[in-house]
Amino acid sequence: MATNSKVKIRLQGHEKFPLREGWLSKGLLRVQDNPKVFQGKEGPDVFGIGNNMVKSLRYWLKAFNLITESPNNGATLSRLGEIICEYDPYIEDDFTVWILHSQIARNLYEATSWYMFFNRCEIEELSKETIEKILLREIRKYALDQTFSEKSVKADLDVILSMYGKKKGIVDPEDNSISPFSRLKLLKNIDGSYSKSQPDRNSINEWVVLYELSKKMDGKDSISIEQILNDECGLNKIYQLNAVVSSELLDCLDALGYIRVDRTAGLDMIYKTKDFNAEKVLLEYYENQR
Repeated sequence: MATNSKVKIRLQGHEKFPLREGWLSKGLLRVQDNPKVFQGKEGPDVFGIGNNMVKSLRYWLKAFNLITESPNNGATLSRLGEIICEYDPYIEDDFTVWILHSQIARNLYEATSWYMFFNRCEIEELSKETIEKILLREIRKYALDQTFSEKSVKADLDVILSMYGKKKGIVDPEDNSISPFSRLKLLKNIDGSYSKSQPDRNSINEWVVLYELSKKMDGKDSISIEQILNDECGLNKIYQLNAVVSSELLDCLDALGYIRVDRTAGLDMIYKTKDFNAEKVLLEYYENQR
């Protein structure tokens, strides 16, 4: 769906196809080889998937901020896309999955339902039908008087639950219909009852938090702990980290010399002690892994 002069909304750009393991990697590598891969009719042959799936893949690459497009130049890898393509093209590192999750969870204009789901929906032991009502309510509040299809919201929710929620049990490592985002364990599904959950502490590290700080502190020298934890796109919202784990990760960054955490006299502030931005964080992390 497109926009009006007030707000920009994008629903159901995925053609009802949840993101699958390997799709983003395939998309990055093919776009790198041929920027006009989405402009001709050869897409299904190049990617080895159907035409509607190609449309879905194109959407996912944009929703995760991995490509930009223009009529003359076709698809071009974004700086994020270039970095991932160079350092982790097969998206094997959990850090990469977290960074991609951050992209879509904060992408209000291209992935409206994802933004609302992670930033404005409280979910604890709820049925899909109840979650759908909450999601519709939040999108209506954002859209004001703009009309949109409720069926599109339902389709988005189906895809979100498929991408992030999985039934208890052992996932077949050969099943490429499973989304890489199920690895984050942000959503539990027990007999059709869904709950947001804190991720496995071992899957998330201080570099993910430093990346978020680079977004929140762009052009700033300080920020309150309350803001980085609980504002929209904060650690509690899109990563579902509680205050204890968040504080532990912030203290790690303090020890590494990137920030100074000041909890004296009730200040609860974070101050930059090194210059960093999103690109620097990504490059430093990946270089350290080599």
